[in-house]
Amino acid sequence: MVPSFWWVDEIDMRELTYTLPFDNPAGGVWTQGWDLDPVPIGSGHETLRVFVVPHSHCDPGWLKTFDQYFQTQTKNILTTVVEALTNHPRRRFIWAEISYLEWWWREQGYEQQQALKRLLDNGQFELVTGGWVQPDEANSQMYALEVQLQEGHDWIRNTLGPQHIPTYGWSIDPFGYSPTMAYLLSKHNFTGMVIQRVHYAVKKELARRQHLEFKWRQTWDEKGEYDIWTHVLPFFSYDVPHSCGPDPSICCQFDFARKPIGRGPRSGFCPWKKAPKVITDENIEERAKLLLDQYRKKAALYRSRALLVPLGDDFRFQTNKEAEDQFTNYQRIFDYINKNIPGVHVQFGTLKEYFKAAKKAKMDLPLLRGSFFTYSDVNEDYWSGYFTSRAFDKALDRQLERSLY
Repeated sequence: MVPSFWWVDEIDMRELTYTLPFDNPAGGVWTQGWDLDPVPIGSGHETLRVFVVPHSHCDPGWLKTFDQYFQTQTKNILTTVVEALTNHPRRRFIWAEISYLEWWWREQGYEQQQALKRLLDNGQFELVTGGWVQPDEANSQMYALEVQLQEGHDWIRNTLGPQHIPTYGWSIDPFGYSPTMAYLLSKHNFTGMVIQRVHYAVKKELARRQHLEFKWRQTWDEKGEYDIWTHVLPFFSYDVPHSCGPDPSICCQFDFARKPIGRGPRSGFCPWKKAPKVITDENIEERAKLLLDQYRKKAALYRSRALLVPLGDDFRFQTNKEAEDQFTNYQRIFDYINKNIPGVHVQFGTLKEYFKAAKKAKMDLPLLRGSFFTYSDVNEDYWSGYFTSRAFDKALDRQLERSLY
């Protein structure tokens, strides 16, 4: 049964939490959803504009320390991306973690620093959120969230120029989302943000009503002074298999970093046993139509005719080969679609380019109040223990904050 308050385009997360059944019936290829029909394209329909956004999510400490990640992976990513975008004006990339960027910048010579600045100036390389890290929003207090955001923005302002302070947020890996962070971004003049880790049942219900984009409003803000346009990615993860559309077995075939190496396919590259294929003149029509069908099905979950498709994963674009495999094969597909299929335009894009296109539709977005806690991505795997665990670490963290600032 659909809750009645959905029909008035206003969502109270507390009410929704008590109303949803939180069941998880099998949904077909989109396991936590349902079978989707592609949006129509061509004569009589507004052009479907697809923005494929290359990114690399780089945790400042996870399975390795911050230093280890930088030395073995992250500095290579930034160097690779700067090289891959230079002299290729149609390519794009977004970056969130300023802690890594600051270290990389200190190690570069003048020419490499200027190369990055040129990419920032021409809009190919976009900084998103711009915090020192991509922070946890469940246990962090407002003060800590603000300080790390200010640290990143101060570095950007002093090093790259105030014109490069972000106005769009990118928060794809915190386990749940707080309206406090949305409020802080709004206070910093952000006009849009993207989130991913929302409870699968909540995400499914938002998708069913085409409410995956909404104005996130503070519960106490009656006039909407701090509203922020929020985009929820609809599927299980932010990796390539779960980004182009509802069928991960198809989307994985377009993660060209997983291409077979040597003789014959290596089944481990895609869990669905269908490896990516290099795009050639012989297969481009079939490959392009297969990918476009996923784009069109994903677009059915949103109200506008602009579609955001992330292209990346954790610590991606580490080598020139990986970057060229992704950018070159996708550009071949884009060129084919744009030339041969009416009613669609596909390109690499940034968040700024996506939101600009989406806002042209002048949609009446639904309002949403509340938080996205407690998070779960699969049955009964709830991120609830971290609210009470590691009490000593949390206390020490607060004491250090007081001493440092």
